[in-house]
Amino acid sequence: MPKWSPLIFYVDWNACIRCGACVAVCPQEAGFTTPFDTIAVDIPCDIACMACEKVCPVSAITYRNATAQKVAA
Repeated sequence: MPKWSPLIFYVDWNACIRCGACVAVCPQEAGFTTPFDTIAVDIPCDIACMACEKVCPVSAITYRNATAQKVAA
């Protein structure tokens, strides 16, 4: 099984409907969430299975490689 690079997920809060589907499919240990019942943001995910992005009904989840430089806004 290939080892994936850790990813950092982002949630488009304007699009997110807070359905909880991303948390329901996430294989991470309990606690990999935000106070808004979504997957954790700004925390590296070392599993990187992408199940959360695939299940999101409004495509509100994006990601970047955790080792990539963060672009200043």
